Amino acid sequence: MKNLIAFGLALAFAGAAAAGVLPSSNSGTISAYVPVTNGAAATQPTFQGSVAFHTTGTGKLKNPRVWVACYQNGALVYGEGGGPATVFKLGGDMSQWVLNGGGAASCTADLYYILSANGTGEWNGKGAQGGNVSLAHTSFAAAG
Repeated sequence: MKNLIAFGLALAFAGAAAAGVLPSSNSGTISAYVPVTNGAAATQPTFQGSVAFHTTGTGKLKNPRVWVACYQNGALVYGEGGGPATVFKLGGDMSQWVLNGGGAASCTADLYYILSANGTGEWNGKGAQGGNVSLAHTSFAAAG
């Protein structure tokens, strides 16, 4: 019986410790790059071109997220979310940026994760969310 109680306490403390290993706010990095396609390397992200991200600080997360947003004259013209390994097509197939006919844009990318409703763990995709924890932010220009 003593062993069973000790085992139960060990599991309870292990669960509490695991919940405390989530990355803290602003503890990651994110930087944009243009993936090499057809052997040609582009140096700047462009409208309808691919952009991807190098990230750090997400190793203990199951579902880190990246949110990309692009603006023209201060107005949001494109926004899309995905995982850190996602290759984004700037402007997508249908966005205000596409309707505007392209053009240069100022873009941002945010690396974050979603908390569970009680705020003690990472959201598992079910039930209420408890908000986002921002790990990193970057800005980049996209040519038209």
